Amino acid sequence: GTQIGADQIRERLAFIQPYVNWIRTFSCSEGNELIPAIAREKGLKTMVGVWLDDNKEQNEIELANAIEIANAGHADILGVGNEVLLRKDLTVNQLIDYIKRVKREVWAPVSTAEPWHVWLTHPELVEQVDFIAVHMLPYWEGIHIDRAVDYVIDRMNDLKRLYPGKPIVIGEVGWPSNGRTRQSAVASDQNEAVFLRRFLDRAEREG
Repeated sequence: GTQIGADQIRERLAFIQPYVNWIRTFSCSEGNELIPAIAREKGLKTMVGVWLDDNKEQNEIELANAIEIANAGHADILGVGNEVLLRKDLTVNQLIDYIKRVKREVWAPVSTAEPWHVWLTHPELVEQVDFIAVHMLPYWEGIHIDRAVDYVIDRMNDLKRLYPGKPIVIGEVGWPSNGRTRQSAVASDQNEAVFLRRFLDRAEREG
């Protein structure tokens, strides 16, 4: 329910602008719809997110704003929904209907964001998107830090084998600096740093 203003957005983008080429948003309401145009002013590309859940009325606001943003030329790619199927807020057919609606209205590539295992089990969703936006979070799956980066690459390769030729974008990847231990996964400042350094090095080598 909190509105974010343009000045706050500019201030926050200024912090990260020297370090990134892209930003990702998760909503097109409550002021978040202002982010893509301001990012464009600063030379940043955007994956513009449309927040979808079981609130159909709010979903319509999100969709309308996202379409307007894209048609104004402020979205490089669109993410229609974030972990909607993981949360079970919508059915796969409902999500596909939203994706089709957006694709009819915009020029930008369109996808939705889900963890790797959701994509593996929903080929009908893959057929409808322009690229796979996948979340790779080995900590949540209890993977030991020493195996975490290999685990991410292995899951990427699973998707590539199952859906050859479909572009894949990692929408989320990382490791927490604090939190409870999950099986073999320990959250700490050290492990966060180790994961990020290893992942960025491997990502560059793997292209």
